[in-house]
Amino acid sequence: MKFDPETKKFVAAFIIMAVFSAMTRFTAGYILAGVFVILALFSLYFFRDPDRNTPEDESLLVSPADGKVVFVGKYDDPAFGKSLRIGIFMSIFDIHINRSPCSGVVELLEYVEGGFGYAGNPNAFGKNERQVIFITNEHCPIIVHQIAGMVARRIVCRVSEGQNLECGERIGIIRFGSRVETIAPFDKVETLVKVGDRVKCGTTPIARWV
Repeated sequence: MKFDPETKKFVAAFIIMAVFSAMTRFTAGYILAGVFVILALFSLYFFRDPDRNTPEDESLLVSPADGKVVFVGKYDDPAFGKSLRIGIFMSIFDIHINRSPCSGVVELLEYVEGGFGYAGNPNAFGKNERQVIFITNEHCPIIVHQIAGMVARRIVCRVSEGQNLECGERIGIIRFGSRVETIAPFDKVETLVKVGDRVKCGTTPIARWV
């Protein structure tokens, strides 16, 4: 099992705090040490990064995140106009690695400041802080939004402008419970998922080029 690079600092911090708590030799210290050990183990669980088998069919867009589909519908995007938007909510128990829905080139990165409301709320898309990734490819451009939530206060984007991406390639991570949206011109894609579906990052097809 692989783990995200950020795993080490969290596990190390919790283990150090556990050791110092236990060194007090008080009952409360031992209890606190146990809590820190549990948090260290949870960090390993949260930052797990398993390999995924991305479909070879280049007509497919795959899910950029693990989680539950919470929105599928039309959207009036400032860049594309009439668009298809697919929103995926990640709970703290989902794998939080994000992957590119398709192959292409990172055309533009834009960080948008905002709030930290519940990411499962439909209004979170327009109000919460987010990282916007514009990707161009042979079919048409798409946009991926990494959206912060109530607990997720840290968006990590690991791509740069001009970078070539493969479908299913890792693009970042969001800590700890958040949302990812994929937007494409409405007449260029057809959706393959519905609200309530569970999807896997880099594996589950969510749309198809038409």
